[in-house]
Amino acid sequence: MSEKKFWDKIGGSYADEIFSVFASDKFGRLKKLVEKHAGKRKDAIDFGCGIGRALPLLAPNFRHVLAVDISTELLAIACLYPALNVTYQQADLAVKNTGLPPADFAFCANVAIGDQPERNYRILENVTKGLKKNGTAVIVVPSVESAGLSKWTLMKLYEAEGKPAYRIPKEDRKLLNGLDLKAVQHGIISIDGNPTKHYQLTELFALFDRGATRIESLDKLEYPWSTEFAEPPASLRAPYPWDWVVEVKRVK
Repeated sequence: MSEKKFWDKIGGSYADEIFSVFASDKFGRLKKLVEKHAGKRKDAIDFGCGIGRALPLLAPNFRHVLAVDISTELLAIACLYPALNVTYQQADLAVKNTGLPPADFAFCANVAIGDQPERNYRILENVTKGLKKNGTAVIVVPSVESAGLSKWTLMKLYEAEGKPAYRIPKEDRKLLNGLDLKAVQHGIISIDGNPTKHYQLTELFALFDRGATRIESLDKLEYPWSTEFAEPPASLRAPYPWDWVVEVKRVK
């Protein structure tokens, strides 16, 4: 199935099936980063906008927002957001030339996460190529290290209860399933049965801290344990699961 068909098929069930970084951002870091780069004379691109979850944050903070996605079905939902300074465009974000106008700011949250690493890298390259000089992108991607933490924590929780792996409840056991060692070498780890690209810290520096771009900040976007486990014990606290959030500046 093509990527467009995959997202079109999800369509109206997107809100239920796709994790919301905004709803789960434990310390509100995304809001602070977007507001840091806000400006009424600045234009922004929501790169892979989905159903438009970022628009209530982007639209009030920028002169104009271009919301782009590969899926016409998701765009049809996103365009219901009532803002006069938002326009919408369907585009394959991995093609060599997207034809998108240069922007002062780009937002891209968990878009480059398919099971084809090279396609993901092209998407991320297009995010930074589409910035004006001195423009900034805020990019969110899943973390390999966090996935390892979650699996280790799950095993420890049930080990403390004297339960072997085969007795772990189905809703939690899915976190341990689908570990293809060859795929994991490329950061492909299953989430709810879907092969999903995860990124290592060093990989992000190799991608963004070179050539025309520089990493301004790289931090953990932490989430509550309920995003990983069905019924996490109240005693389960830091370190929390996280995505990487990267602040990338175009310097050339």
